[in-house]
Amino acid sequence: MWNFKTNPETALNNREIDLPRGKVLGGSTSVNGMLYARGLSHDYNLWSQLGMPEWSWQSVRPFFLKSENYLGDSISNDHNRNGELAVSKRKRPVSPLAETYVEAGISAGYPRLNDFNTENPVGFGYYDFNIRKGHRESSYTAFLKNNTFRPNLTIKTGFEVSKVIFSNKKIIGVEAFQNSKKYFFKTSSEVILSAGAIGSPVILMRSGIGDADELNSLGIETILDLPEVGKNLHDHPLIRVSHRTGYEVSLHRLTRIDIASYEFIRTLLFGSGPMNIFPLEAGAYICSQDSEIPNIQSAFLPALSSATLRFNPFSKLQNYTAGFMANASVMRPYSRGKLKLTGRNLKDPLEIRINYLTDKRDLETLVDGVEILRDVFSQKVFDKYRGEELSPGKTNRNRSSISNWVRRTASTVHHLTGSCRMGSDKNSVVDPKLRVRGMEGLRIVDASIFPSITSANTAAPTIMVAERASEFILKEE
Repeated sequence: MWNFKTNPETALNNREIDLPRGKVLGGSTSVNGMLYARGLSHDYNLWSQLGMPEWSWQSVRPFFLKSENYLGDSISNDHNRNGELAVSKRKRPVSPLAETYVEAGISAGYPRLNDFNTENPVGFGYYDFNIRKGHRESSYTAFLKNNTFRPNLTIKTGFEVSKVIFSNKKIIGVEAFQNSKKYFFKTSSEVILSAGAIGSPVILMRSGIGDADELNSLGIETILDLPEVGKNLHDHPLIRVSHRTGYEVSLHRLTRIDIASYEFIRTLLFGSGPMNIFPLEAGAYICSQDSEIPNIQSAFLPALSSATLRFNPFSKLQNYTAGFMANASVMRPYSRGKLKLTGRNLKDPLEIRINYLTDKRDLETLVDGVEILRDVFSQKVFDKYRGEELSPGKTNRNRSSISNWVRRTASTVHHLTGSCRMGSDKNSVVDPKLRVRGMEGLRIVDASIFPSITSANTAAPTIMVAERASEFILKEE
């Protein structure tokens, strides 16, 4: 992992938030929760309204379908079986608590949702995952692993790119280090950065592309003054509402080393059992009282921590009792942050400020999320499973005390986006074809180009961006 963390976040009681990113082939798709969600059509229509009609929902939908290999028993027009990326849904819930959560949402007045990847999803249901026969499907296993034989493909691991190299604002290659030794890789056409919402802007800034005042203060020669590099950084913040429950229905049983060992071997050999899925399988897209489209995403876990499925007998137990929880995250946060270099060298720390909840509308949405989840958990179908509320807890009942609790406990869904914003305006970092403005032969293809975050998990939208980029590149050749 790249073990980044924020600077103290002022609206989170000056807590530092861990921001791990995948440091392996496949990037963060090799370490994430594997949930496959495209977001809402509204997300992409908003991009279109910003002067980029080629990024409307109708324009991007075919590129979601292009890469998808849907493994479900039945298939609708919203899915495709002919792509490379496995998408599947678990046939039976890992715990009866999952179906109880969906039924409780319906009892609370929300619709049942059969597919989160339709055009306008809303309600409670079961997520799709990037899982193939019980094993993780990453961008590496889907797109790269079976193509390593190609003569026009060379894979270099163990290198860290320090900067791009150019001549008269034309990219000619990249500089990288391995074991403190410097290497130069030359390009005959273009360089594509896919280093993520932290890595891509950092490489640009070390190369002299960014805010001229900030770069000059560090002794970095400014090649191109692009002040928005590293700005517009944002993420989905979340909270968790949790209860005690019975041992037999919670995944807490997996903390017994004999059961954990058995289930691990079962999954490794046969791809079956509770360890073959990240068990946030039931979830919801919810409209709070003042929203016409879903603005809160939720995922349910029949345990108190996902660390239950990463049980290590040699470390401190994180899941300390049998329980269940559901999270609530802000689907379209208003708060915006930025990242900056503190020095010119690879090992110099970064200054990262997401500015979580600095826009009070995000805080209010999370408080709404707490109240909605409490209502769902109070439904009659939960009576036989619901024990003591552990968080926020009985002392936090009014919106003021809940707000304080949110500031003490809110964290990240690990969906960093936006730091190399795409736009039709001259201040954007990349144009609608993902080319860095003012440079020749440099393109960015990752979640950093999102003008605004999509309303759910960001892996599927990022893969869609890559499919779009491949079309742009082929048409230009």
